[in-house]
Amino acid sequence: MSHAAKSLFEKHFAEVDRRFPKLSYRYNGKYNCWRVDGELDICGAKGEYWGTFQIAIVVPQTYPYCIPIVQEVSRIIPRDIDWHISSDGICCIDITHRLIAMSVKGISIADFIAEKVYPFFANQLYRIEVKNYAGKEYEHAFSGVKQFYREELLLSEGAAINVLNALIESQRLKRNAPCLCGSGIKMKNCHLYALELLKTVGVKQLHQDLAAFIKGI
Repeated sequence: MSHAAKSLFEKHFAEVDRRFPKLSYRYNGKYNCWRVDGELDICGAKGEYWGTFQIAIVVPQTYPYCIPIVQEVSRIIPRDIDWHISSDGICCIDITHRLIAMSVKGISIADFIAEKVYPFFANQLYRIEVKNYAGKEYEHAFSGVKQFYREELLLSEGAAINVLNALIESQRLKRNAPCLCGSGIKMKNCHLYALELLKTVGVKQLHQDLAAFIKGI
């Protein structure tokens, strides 16, 4: 009797099973997605047990080119926007732009859990214990986007508008041309990283960012 070939997600889940054995998955044919459910044990740097979350992760059929949706089911985290979680437990595990860039390259479900999901929940337990997060926290709504442009892309609001306009208008951006930020430095030695990252987020997101910067919200 022949067996149906495993999907890429199912093949990749073998690594999840090895690293996070309390998680399992099933395919939802109605919504064309995989759903990962189970317990996620959190431990400290020395292996000491911190706590356990009941979680669910919805993975679209477009895997690996997708952004999984993460939900905390156990209700340990206060349902408050200041805790980066919605009233129904949907977790804001990272800023949208980084998640989009990640999805364009293609994700590994095991790495996604290890590098995005696990640190999110570990940081929540840390905050519950010591009243603040261990690392940098992004602000909410568009303030967080501006913070991302300012701190990670090193672009002021004016420079961000120049860069966004150029990308939306599909201008040819030469590596040896003066950087769009106005520094006078060659692009390759200035904001090339920012340009390359922003190219991956899609025209729709670029338009949204530009409109918000111009509106000043």
